[in-house]
Formats: sequence, structure tokens, C-alpha cells
Amino acid sequence: MIPIPLGGLIILFMAVGVTTVCLLWFYSFWRDRKREVYRRRIAIQCRICGTAYACEPKRKITVTTCPVCRTPNERNKLQQI
Repeated sequence: MIPIPLGGLIILFMAVGVTTVCLLWFYSFWRDRKREVYRRRIAIQCRICGTAYACEPKRKITVTTCPVCRTPNERNKLQQI
């Protein structure tokens, strides 16, 4: 068995805990960024009333109708905030 002093054991557990928290934080940041990219890909903003609505990405329709004001809109990417 390897003798480890109490101070070294505490530092080891703290290092493992901080590493775990950092990895979970990076994973959640990556997941949220991926979701936001997907939302921006399917979102369409009406050029008349400004309403943002979703259109299925599987459909290759270039012109959609706004559900609020019934204006036809072209599929464009939403601008970054």
C-alpha cells in the first residue's frame, strides 16, 4: 500500500472534484451552443411583423408563411445577437 499523508489526500480529492466540475461545465456549454445553432438554423423571422417562428429543417421549402400576419418570408439565417 502507498502511504499518503492526509494533506496530500485532501489535495487529491479536491483536484478530482474541480476537474469533474470543469468537465461538466464544458459539456453543458458545448450542449447549449449546439442547441442554439440548431434553433437558429430552423428559425425564420418575419420581415413585416418581426415574429420568429420555426420551420422544419427536413423540408426544403424556401418560402414560408408567417403564422401571425400571413406574409410570405424567405428562409434566411437569424443574425447573431
